[in-house]
Amino acid sequence: MRKAMPLLFDGLNEFQRKAAAFDGSLLTVAGPGTGKTLTIAHRLAYLIHQNVPPEEILAVTFTNRAAREMRVRAGDVIGSDASKIFIGTFHLLGLKIIKDNRTDDFLVYSREEQVKLLKSLMNDSTRKAQRAAEQISRMKNSLGNEDCEMQEAYESYEAALRQRNAFDFDDLIKIPIGMLQSRQTARKYRDRFKHIIVDEYQDINPVQYQLLKCLAGNSGNVCVVGDADQAIYGFRGADIENFLNFEKDFPGATRITLTENYRSTGAIVNAADGLIKHNERRVDKKLVPLKEKGVPIAILSVPDEYAEGAAIIRKIEERMGGTSHYQMVRNGSGRGDSERSFRFSDFAVIFRTHAQSKVLEEVFAASGIPYQMIGRRSSAQVEEIEETLAYLQSLIHPHETIGSGRIDALESKLLTAADLFDPRADAVTLMTLHMAKGLEFPIVFITGCEDGLLPCTIMKEGVDIEEERRLLYVGMTRAKDELHLIYARSRFLYGQRLAPSPSPFIGEIPEEFISNITVHDRAKKKNEPDRQLGLF
Repeated sequence: MRKAMPLLFDGLNEFQRKAAAFDGSLLTVAGPGTGKTLTIAHRLAYLIHQNVPPEEILAVTFTNRAAREMRVRAGDVIGSDASKIFIGTFHLLGLKIIKDNRTDDFLVYSREEQVKLLKSLMNDSTRKAQRAAEQISRMKNSLGNEDCEMQEAYESYEAALRQRNAFDFDDLIKIPIGMLQSRQTARKYRDRFKHIIVDEYQDINPVQYQLLKCLAGNSGNVCVVGDADQAIYGFRGADIENFLNFEKDFPGATRITLTENYRSTGAIVNAADGLIKHNERRVDKKLVPLKEKGVPIAILSVPDEYAEGAAIIRKIEERMGGTSHYQMVRNGSGRGDSERSFRFSDFAVIFRTHAQSKVLEEVFAASGIPYQMIGRRSSAQVEEIEETLAYLQSLIHPHETIGSGRIDALESKLLTAADLFDPRADAVTLMTLHMAKGLEFPIVFITGCEDGLLPCTIMKEGVDIEEERRLLYVGMTRAKDELHLIYARSRFLYGQRLAPSPSPFIGEIPEEFISNITVHDRAKKKNEPDRQLGLF
């Protein structure tokens, strides 16, 4: 039974209600922790309450994890009608369009299969084939074949795919765009999907944008939700300008900003806001924290990468109220001073580059504290991957079942790192800043807050400083109660011992929201050798 209209918006604030019940094209600017998924779920409920058939609603996002969360929330609000709404990723949508318009069976190649094919075509090394696959992917996602050096390899690769009746994952967006150039086909989908909702719109790339435009036509019922301040996938081809230009692309569109932050303390929200205001390419907004001010953000200066890891371990054990052999040996520490009960899963350690993870893993392994490194599969995650792949495979080959051997081959394109996060594991989460998007934790440590790592300019050219600042903003706003930003005065990285300065971004955080802490150099024992990592 459908809820009465007043009950439909129970628990929503003023701006969430406006976004949920708005008719017409809408840009919903939803900062971190402002309840965007809940708002989308209630918008779906509102449309159904207005007698829109659920089959006429299309809701797309960028990760399987986000799509699952949206389905669950929609089901909680709508009930059984939620299962009739198309809620899925752009790639799942593209796969469905291809399947709808082809009568033959076809294959979908993973990145591993792409590389294997390119290696045979180029008669070259695996590494060069991998680079070629990345270049071809960029060409397909930019809607152009402008890379003249790759043109011959691109054409040979495309011919080989056609010969094998196969697509790669980038084709799951590109091929439907070609199909929708037919007026009859475009009309069929525009008549079917009369209301379109796009989550995380700031992450849309040129081909996904083109697919949306093909499906929307002149529709006045396109609602996009996102936050320009959380656009961190420029390196994958995402174009923040699509978000910033939405009101130009869809004339008559209205903007509603969700401003109330339910996630983080006042200190975290205001510190992050002070940082991101230094960006120019953004939609200006002021988040209002609904939680108390909380403790200041800790800016921690440590001697080196090992001291960085040890400081994190010590903080975790203090909060857990326990002591490990590791800490007793290093510090002679006794009882913890925690007054609150924590679980290991309440903690996240976030870093900019994978190169930083080795020392952190060493330190965690020595401490005995359980941890999960995002990107590595647990048995529960393997089961989830199998279920997802089986579902997609059923759309392509309804009468066949997928073999477990294809898990490794398909996972790299089908599932993102965020999809491999296991929220059920009682373990500290270790991950990169990119992987942290969409997650939240009571206590967050961001390591390597140094010039060269944040912004990540070491061994790189042409770095987008605003995107690097957005990365730190995303990391900071994952924290609910406590945030620790850590920088080392010495770090062994990429084969050399560096003496970095603190990240310039730290200086952009208002001083009233921070507390500076220095861990002094450990006195070196006589005849003690210099310690450095030879494992990078």
